[in-house]
Amino acid sequence: MTRFTRTLTLLSVLLLTLCSATIHAANITGLVKDMESGDPIMEAAVKLVNAKDSSFVAGVTTNLDGQFKLENIKSGKYVLTVSYIGYADTEKELTVGKSNLRLGEIRIKEASHMLGEVSVVAVKTPIKVMEDTVEYNADSYHTQPNAVVEDLLKRLPGVEVGTDGAITANGKTVSKILIDGKEFFSDDPQVASKNLPANMVDKLQVVDRKSDMARLTGVDDGEDETVINLTFKKEMNQGWFGTAEGGYGTDDRYMGSFNVNRFWDGNQITLLGNFNNTNQIGFTDSNGNRFRRFGGNNGITESRALGLNINIGKEEIIRVGGDLMWSNTDANSTTRQDREYLFEDHSTYSKIRKATRDRGNNFRGDFRVLWKPDSFNTLEFRPNFSFNFNKSYDNELTSYLNSAMEKVSDNTAIGQSDGDSYEVGARLIYSHNFKKHRGRSFSVSGQYRFSNVIEKATSINDFIRYIIEEDPDNTEDNSELLNQYTDNHTWSNQIMGQFTWTEPLGDVADGHFLTFAYRGSYRWNNADKLVYNIPDEYDLDIFPPVGEEPDPEYSNRYRNNYFNQNIRLGYKKVGAKSNFEIGMALVPQMSKSIYLDNADKNISRWVTNFAPFLRYRYKFSKRSSIQANYRGQSSQPSMSQLQPVLDISNPTNKVQGNPNLDPSFSHNVNLRFQDFNMESQRSLMLMADFQFTQNSIISKTTFDEYGSRLTEYVNVNGVWNGRVMNMFSMPLRNKLWSISNHVFANVRHNVGFNNNVRNNSLSFSVRESPGITFRPDHFELELRPMYMLQTTHNSVQTNANQTVHNYGGRFDGSYYTPWGLTLQTDINYTATAGYAAGYDTRTWMWNATISQQFLRDRSLTLAVKVYDLLNQRNNIRRNITANYIDDIEYNSLSRYFMVTLSYRFNSFGKGNEPSGGGDFMRRGPGGPGGPGGHGGRGPR
Repeated sequence: MTRFTRTLTLLSVLLLTLCSATIHAANITGLVKDMESGDPIMEAAVKLVNAKDSSFVAGVTTNLDGQFKLENIKSGKYVLTVSYIGYADTEKELTVGKSNLRLGEIRIKEASHMLGEVSVVAVKTPIKVMEDTVEYNADSYHTQPNAVVEDLLKRLPGVEVGTDGAITANGKTVSKILIDGKEFFSDDPQVASKNLPANMVDKLQVVDRKSDMARLTGVDDGEDETVINLTFKKEMNQGWFGTAEGGYGTDDRYMGSFNVNRFWDGNQITLLGNFNNTNQIGFTDSNGNRFRRFGGNNGITESRALGLNINIGKEEIIRVGGDLMWSNTDANSTTRQDREYLFEDHSTYSKIRKATRDRGNNFRGDFRVLWKPDSFNTLEFRPNFSFNFNKSYDNELTSYLNSAMEKVSDNTAIGQSDGDSYEVGARLIYSHNFKKHRGRSFSVSGQYRFSNVIEKATSINDFIRYIIEEDPDNTEDNSELLNQYTDNHTWSNQIMGQFTWTEPLGDVADGHFLTFAYRGSYRWNNADKLVYNIPDEYDLDIFPPVGEEPDPEYSNRYRNNYFNQNIRLGYKKVGAKSNFEIGMALVPQMSKSIYLDNADKNISRWVTNFAPFLRYRYKFSKRSSIQANYRGQSSQPSMSQLQPVLDISNPTNKVQGNPNLDPSFSHNVNLRFQDFNMESQRSLMLMADFQFTQNSIISKTTFDEYGSRLTEYVNVNGVWNGRVMNMFSMPLRNKLWSISNHVFANVRHNVGFNNNVRNNSLSFSVRESPGITFRPDHFELELRPMYMLQTTHNSVQTNANQTVHNYGGRFDGSYYTPWGLTLQTDINYTATAGYAAGYDTRTWMWNATISQQFLRDRSLTLAVKVYDLLNQRNNIRRNITANYIDDIEYNSLSRYFMVTLSYRFNSFGKGNEPSGGGDFMRRGPGGPGGPGGHGGRGPR
């Protein structure tokens, strides 16, 4: 055969191959419409994936008429998904043959809640940003088989979990965690984060939204919140599932937990429990905000908790839900604290060494009933109660040193406190949309709350003053014993009422509205503080001391009535591309102080603030938008800040309230831009915040020559702070590698007084945290370095200016085998420079786990864990104010080994099981969370 003939034959074969491929390729067309109205939906996302392995095939968005076309689709079986913001995802199984496939109309239904856009993509995109939502794909952040949601949160860029379990996202405190858009244990996000298994989560969304009241009434009330919504894996919507785990380790460390869940037809019941002495407090310790406890939330804690959550109903017509929670804690902490007080021409120092024990019991119930008989009326009722009991013990040594670092006083203090708290309240909201006048609506609401706190405390102090003169041989000292018994009783009643009205201007289709809202809140605060001097050698268990009367110098019966009103008038424009709301708020506030023991000191005053408010959002596209918000907010002083009685239970730190305090008023500005590129899977978010506070309430401190300080409270202006945040995430071309970056910068201006000298303190910090991840088939490697710079400049003493460096990084590695063996490790390196002597650290924190899954469905897992393998754990932080600089170290949990056994169960039938086995929560090859496994329909 000649060369020309061979070439011609080869070209013919290639041409026939191409023709054959073209012949066997088809087009898919369809039309996406609203299920109820039948209106076409533009820019809906249409994605096609292989039914076999969920690999991406094609994707388009609908045109202005709701139409779409997928071209050159080869024969085979596929899954088509249609998604659009505010609508439930719709899936169709397709079989494509040789001819074109015409699907006709695809009607999609509005979702019962809207938290952000969810799109089907070709790969498991780690992060997507959409309007008010940052969405993380949980399977992109592998955790050990028995991890809880908190372990997952610690892996997410922009999300931080504090030592007390508090969650912040993009610098904002997370107020609650939702499950599939529904409340889960009300306002305690730690119940979900510390108890729910991480590998039951499909998507995790961080959502900035208006308050419950504003979303229900449609009128902005100036209150915003940041929540986390957990979307469970799709196969878990019907059936029973749960986990039980127990473990024991060195140093008598133990843990036990369980959760039992029932999901059906949008309903949910969860029972959970958590018992351990490894600092895994399965809830928020609510005692901390009620009592004058000594230890706070630091140290090592043994805890027990039980909880029940219910959310049931008939679709969205009527829903009944609520939760009951019992928790118990026993915390021991030791503190090493060095503080530098800033004066105009010198500094003084205190050294505090403290040991505390806090024991608490908490009982809480939150319930809710939501009734929507039709689309025009909504009624919501929310009753709640709580009982809290606390016992605290404290042993503290405080030394005060002058500018020459010579000791001038010591105080040894022993204290104990016993407190009880009872609270009850309820809220009722009714909203109505007019059927014959679309766009017009009104709402009325009422709320009541009662709080009663009783606390009895004993303080034993031995205060020694050292006389330092030019003669170094002078060792004379002056010792003073001060023993007191304090009976604190504070109780309050609060009522609140609100009315809102929305009126369309012209044709409702034009989107012009006038809004009006009035809210009034009246609070009766009561505080009785009776202080008894304890005679020497008196039995401290007898109260009150026999023959003793309350000391009038330190005792007081005080009443404070506070009336706050908020009158808002606004204009709102709703459009396809932009939403706009602007208006003015008038905020009159009345405060009246009443002294039962001295009527001559009674005070009554009014304060009125004017504050404009603004919300603006512009959508460049479905996945790119910018928004700007402004709001003003008032804040009333606490009872301890108002009560004009001297507290000398700690002679080195005397405290006296100020009844002349005015409420503070803060102005808040927020800017945010987000963009998500579907093709490259790139997510980008820029955010800036600024807050300025009028009549800010600060501490004013004066010292005597022996370091005993008196703290009072005053109003000042000049307190402000601003921050800028940037988040970036994108997979690389081969999709096995992905990169991310998170930058956070903050500037803060504080005001403080030491010995009546005002100090303006300006601090600046910037934190940079890039990340790179490699995710091949059977393992994952992630490296995330970190660097933070913090500087502080003071006006009264420039030599006290500080610069602190924090740097280090985190490495996470996971390896999965086909036979169920998992190796997981995380290493954190942290280092500091610029702290006080003895506080700079170089720490390696290394945790590791090896686990093996057993049984046919791999529902039984045996694991060996090691915490802090190198035994270098520490808990050090720096607090900087305009009055002082604190370096603090707490005791922390040290190295231990633990063996755990866990069992996961579910009642899903074979038709509902995820591909790869009966255990829907298993990670690893073939499982929904592991490499190579897609769980049901694949990544969404």
